[in-house]
Amino acid sequence: MMIANHVIPQQVSADFLREASDLIQQIDDEILTLGQNFSPQKAHTLMRLAHTLKGAAAIVGLDAINTTAQTLENAFKALCVPETSLTSVVEGLILDGYVCLKLLLSAQLTKASVDEDRVLDRMTPIVSQLQDNLGEHFGQNSYLPSSAQLGVDVTQSIFEDGVTEYLDELATALTVPEPQVLTALLKTQAEVFMGLAESLRLPGFGRIAQATLTALQQHPNQVVKIAQMALVDYRAGQADVLQGDRTQGGAPSKLLKDLGDSRPPQPISWFSTLWQWLNQPISLPGHPKTNASQPPSKTVGQTALTVERQPLNAVFQHCYHDLERLINQGKKPVLVEFKDSDVLIEQTIAPTLYKTLSYLVCHAFIHGIEPSPIRRRRNKSAVGKIQLAARQAGPCLVICVWDDGCGPSPEHVQQRIQPYIDTMQGASTVVHRAGKGTCFTLKIPA
Repeated sequence: MMIANHVIPQQVSADFLREASDLIQQIDDEILTLGQNFSPQKAHTLMRLAHTLKGAAAIVGLDAINTTAQTLENAFKALCVPETSLTSVVEGLILDGYVCLKLLLSAQLTKASVDEDRVLDRMTPIVSQLQDNLGEHFGQNSYLPSSAQLGVDVTQSIFEDGVTEYLDELATALTVPEPQVLTALLKTQAEVFMGLAESLRLPGFGRIAQATLTALQQHPNQVVKIAQMALVDYRAGQADVLQGDRTQGGAPSKLLKDLGDSRPPQPISWFSTLWQWLNQPISLPGHPKTNASQPPSKTVGQTALTVERQPLNAVFQHCYHDLERLINQGKKPVLVEFKDSDVLIEQTIAPTLYKTLSYLVCHAFIHGIEPSPIRRRRNKSAVGKIQLAARQAGPCLVICVWDDGCGPSPEHVQQRIQPYIDTMQGASTVVHRAGKGTCFTLKIPA
């Protein structure tokens, strides 16, 4: 006998609920007359609405809604292709999928329980049949309908609104420049602009973004100068597009390209250095390194210390690597700070401590840090902050994980990490200020 997996809706932000309610109303207005006055413009409108809802659900961790909205977005995107027609079968499948989406959303809006597994099982044959009926265009990631197909200038609209918002955010960040904030913002915007350039077939605008990333990689200490040059180049490319350019979208200036091409003396990548350090063999008593350039041998006591203890910074860097992947996927700029991470910890607890801290920082990003537009509406910096800090307190090590997001009450997170804390024979506390931030404090034997 199978027991249904009834899920009680998790606590999600009021901003998501308001946005989802508005989006579902707009979709209602369009989808109920889909077959009566179908056009590529209507399909594009529905695709954009489904895409927005999918992104909002992903940010707050509502995977079932994200997956269902993705299916509808793929269907609407396929219907933007001129040779694809809306048959009664496809229309029926879309409406069935929309019923599933509304069921999942209604549970969130009314705080009712829902069997998500059953809803997703119901979606499985819908997805399969949509693939059969829409063919290769279903789920085509790179396709974007042209202005001629929609009867509107999509490129003009995107560069007037979306690109302007991004560049205004960069200009604001430059008024009181903070290098780490600018670095995170430039990287996030460059990824967005490269995807946009590929979809709209504007290679010049994409090259500006790529030149910005290259310059950042070569000269991270000149981020303010790079941001200033990138903003000028982006603005120039935007102006070209708004004046009718549909083949290039500008080009990186000679100054920006030269900065990317020139290499500083002995360039060092902190990430590659970290992995080189992690991959170094550990000297064990009676088993010296075979590296011919190794330093003079240590005493037995010194070698034992090397084997048994390691820098806490290595654990922090592993956590940053996990967080960096989420930042690149989630497109939310976040400033990550380490403080006093040069203390040593026992190697035996390093794996457990890493699992604990990685869970906390990833949860802070997914459920705590808000998207930039929401943060601006709340009079916050557009760039979120997550901080890992450590200090020695007598025989104990105190580690704090702090974020400035507006995540839900963190009691369930504390319950989740408690087994790890117990394994390390430690203790944990949490302080949460609604809308302001959360701080987890771990205290473990040093």
